[in-house]
Amino acid sequence: MSQINNHRQWWITLNISIGVYMSTLDASIVNISLPTIVQSLNTNLKTVAWVVMAYLIIITGCLLLMGRLADLYGQGKIFLLGFFAFTLGSALCGFSPSILFLIGSRMIQGFGASALMAIGPAIITNAFPERERGRALGMLGSVVSLGFITGPLIGGFLVEHFGWRSIFLLNLPIGAIGLFLSSKILKGDRKAAKVQLDLRGTLLFFLFVTTFLLFLNRVGWESTPFFWGWLFFAAIFLSLFILSERHSTTPLIDIAIFRKRLFVSSLGASLLSFWINGAHNFVIPFFLQMILGYSPSQTGMLIFPVALTIMVMAPIGGRVSDWAGVRIPATIGLIITILTVFSFIFIKRDGSDVEILLRQVILGIGIGFFNPANNSAIIGSLPKSDVGVASSFLALARNLGIVMGVAFAEMIIALRIPVTLSGERGPTLESIQDVWRMVMIVGFIAIFLSWRRGGREV
Repeated sequence: MSQINNHRQWWITLNISIGVYMSTLDASIVNISLPTIVQSLNTNLKTVAWVVMAYLIIITGCLLLMGRLADLYGQGKIFLLGFFAFTLGSALCGFSPSILFLIGSRMIQGFGASALMAIGPAIITNAFPERERGRALGMLGSVVSLGFITGPLIGGFLVEHFGWRSIFLLNLPIGAIGLFLSSKILKGDRKAAKVQLDLRGTLLFFLFVTTFLLFLNRVGWESTPFFWGWLFFAAIFLSLFILSERHSTTPLIDIAIFRKRLFVSSLGASLLSFWINGAHNFVIPFFLQMILGYSPSQTGMLIFPVALTIMVMAPIGGRVSDWAGVRIPATIGLIITILTVFSFIFIKRDGSDVEILLRQVILGIGIGFFNPANNSAIIGSLPKSDVGVASSFLALARNLGIVMGVAFAEMIIALRIPVTLSGERGPTLESIQDVWRMVMIVGFIAIFLSWRRGGREV
């Protein structure tokens, strides 16, 4: 019987990995096609940016909804729905006759991706015993890294030889396999007693995410009343969402979960960790190309080792967290990450490849230790009835953290460079170093949260 269960665990892992790989591959593969899309669909840069922005808004805004739906109606059903929506959206993207049709299709794709991102870790958590949770989540972290590694490589080849539509049509055979496996493997998961879904809370949260992301998207580039209006409405919608959840008989999320120190500290550490990584990943290509003079292909080869190291180290970091608990490996991983990012300020204009590669590998080691342990803490801190919500919060922290990190870096750079010149000159060495210095403050807060999480809560 244990052998049968073991086989099912790995089939489930394969199924979830396909969904996670497809969604991360698509996130990293699309950007490389944007210049070609501008020409093919006769549009402009401002409009084509919504191919990325609409996808991001729908994913982030629907994460909590997907987690709650999974808890109410069964994880397997919602994950299957996510596969179907993502595959359908990919087909529509591939055959889009206009830019507006493409943006709408990306929204359908984002709806499906939100289910895959939110529910995948929850299904993995339920499939494996607690003592193996870190290892399983570590393997899932490797799949995420693999998606980001192969995205630009596959995307560049497909766009150059088969056109931009091929990067979306590539998802169709992968989605077909995922749909088949999901229909066969993800059966029999129990759902909660039938209750009414909190539609008001869902709408308010979506409006909060949309207005907040629109605000972050313009940080550093404008300071008009309309720009600050996005932040004002984001604050209003967040306040209304909290009030709605407090008085709802069937809330989207139970506000009481924020009284759990392990959950809040781990979630905060995750958000700030992705904030740091988002800021670093934004400035490092500028540093390598505009300051050190590397070509785009050389830059890609110097950035590549981070994701490769994470792919190798994440299962090891997960194993360590299964053995030693989450607090120590997660905090050590954060310290390594933050000190490594800060150390980039010591690279001179004549810095060598070895100096850069060594830092990139060490950075991957730090992230590979932190993520599996911290993810295990987030999901394991809530009861099994809320595992879908915990998993969706994990994805929410990742998405918001990355966007906030990029906006933070843009703001720091804009303080050094006038807005009228920033598009022409790009960031200076001093402004990039300012970003690396400032993320140290964010890093110290993350380390504090990671260490104060304490032991396991019952």
